Amino acid sequence: MPDYTSTSKQELVEGWEQFVTGFASWKWFITLTFRDIVTNDQLEHQFKFLLQCLNRDLYGNHYTRIVGHSYFAYAMGIEAQRRGALHAHILVDQNINLNILHPIWNKMAGFAWAVPVDDVERAVNYLSKYISKGGDLSLYKPAQVKVPAFQPSWFNPTMINLHKL
Repeated sequence: MPDYTSTSKQELVEGWEQFVTGFASWKWFITLTFRDIVTNDQLEHQFKFLLQCLNRDLYGNHYTRIVGHSYFAYAMGIEAQRRGALHAHILVDQNINLNILHPIWNKMAGFAWAVPVDDVERAVNYLSKYISKGGDLSLYKPAQVKVPAFQPSWFNPTMINLHKL
């Protein structure tokens, strides 16, 4: 009798890769870890707070009137680590303020790591393999891209000089 499980799993990974690759033009790969054990609901609540901080930083307190939920698209894969703590791998399609991301997440939850995406296929593959292992996926894409009237230096891609994934 043929073994279909390995073929099916590979097809699942490839399907997720195709879907996530076509969802947006990914620019950043972010990993968010937790010091403590948290539930999926707690992770999503803390991620939404981080989104609010990033959006307010760029568009002000009334950002929802301008961009809605978020100015950037994201694909977030949630998985459990061996020690039982959750962590998230996130692809985003716009520049983000790392001076906001790191201190807020580090104080609130654990450790944040972010690198520009140099190899989209590799980044999407990394995210997709965790989704196919039973992890959760959250996707968001704004209806339209809004460019801020005032663009801080971190928003300009020519100002970024970091190691690439």
